[in-house]
Amino acid sequence: MSEAAFVGIDTGGNNTRGLVLAKGRVVAARETPTDTSGGEAVLRGMLRCFRELEDAAVRAGVRVAALGVGIAGYIDFDAGTVTESPNLPLRDLPLRDLLREEAGLPVVVDNDANAAALAENRLGAGRGCRHQVHLTLGTGIGGGIIIDGRLYRGASGAAAELGHLVILEEGPQTACGHRGCLEALASGLAIEREARLRLEGGWRPVGGTPGASGRVSAREVAEAARRGDRTAREIWREAGHHLGVGVACLVNAFNPQAVTFSGGMTGAWELFSEALLESVECYAVPLARRAARIEPTALGGRGGALGAALLAEEEARRH
Repeated sequence: MSEAAFVGIDTGGNNTRGLVLAKGRVVAARETPTDTSGGEAVLRGMLRCFRELEDAAVRAGVRVAALGVGIAGYIDFDAGTVTESPNLPLRDLPLRDLLREEAGLPVVVDNDANAAALAENRLGAGRGCRHQVHLTLGTGIGGGIIIDGRLYRGASGAAAELGHLVILEEGPQTACGHRGCLEALASGLAIEREARLRLEGGWRPVGGTPGASGRVSAREVAEAARRGDRTAREIWREAGHHLGVGVACLVNAFNPQAVTFSGGMTGAWELFSEALLESVECYAVPLARRAARIEPTALGGRGGALGAALLAEEEARRH
């Protein structure tokens, strides 16, 4: 019998990443744009990715034994249902059962940040830690928590929504309707909002000009900061400060061995990490702070798909 392998798919609002994991080794990978025109389109895209990876697994001489999927949003883990997703047209969708019927294999569905947290814990920056907090830094902020070596999902699967941790009561509002959330102050959208305010005040980024919309993306703010633009550097430092306040709260609450980060914003780690660490030093309980190392991802953009594959492996063992 051929060696068992596990497919992990990480579906976000922009891209769908998938891979085949066999004995800790990636034997095939795919990445395609996500079709967000409707729920059926998202489902078709996942199935297309799965079929391509299943074929690639056969060519690599391994047998797919289970499928894991990570989705941004609220997931009823026990039911395998996507309750709601901020970036995808999915609501109250029994995704696990639909995929299981099509794939004919055990399927597990979880929050994408949970999957990323598991991957960093088993294979990446949190390897060897029994207790870990993980934050995904992108357009928004997600999170995953490892307690005693296991993902913590809470009473209804809604645990670790770390981006909704309120750290500035009268701060800016986000789509969740609350003010002063970590996501409102330290996400990619927060960077872009602050840049827009600076533009309205007369700032012009070094080496660049606003687009037709009058906006500057978080990536463009990072590029300006690297060119020495003081305002751009200040924007990133402010985000790092707020992020550090939130991390200090998490360190105080969970006393982790590691706080790890993934997502697109980690590409600008050098622009905000110093301010982040300063805030953690200022606000974290010393005993808890000394126990926690703070590190960016060791897995790059593959963390979500790797974690989904690890979840698939766990699901296969239960069958």
